[in-house]
Amino acid sequence: MSIAEDAIALRLIDPPRAREIRERAKLPGSWIAMELRVDPYTVRRWETGASRPRGRMRLRYARLLAQLNEINEAA
Repeated sequence: MSIAEDAIALRLIDPPRAREIRERAKLPGSWIAMELRVDPYTVRRWETGASRPRGRMRLRYARLLAQLNEINEAA
């Protein structure tokens, strides 16, 4: 992804939006956790706004959400 694409993707990690993207893709939070190699509880906390991903994980999460969002929009 380019820097511009990353900047757009980072907007998708807003908790309600992130959960909506995952649910539209019909994926459980555990799938996101497995892809990112984090605990499912961590994904739950991100989606509720109890915590936020940081550093490289923030970008990895944003990129994954961007990919899911593209798939959702194409469907």
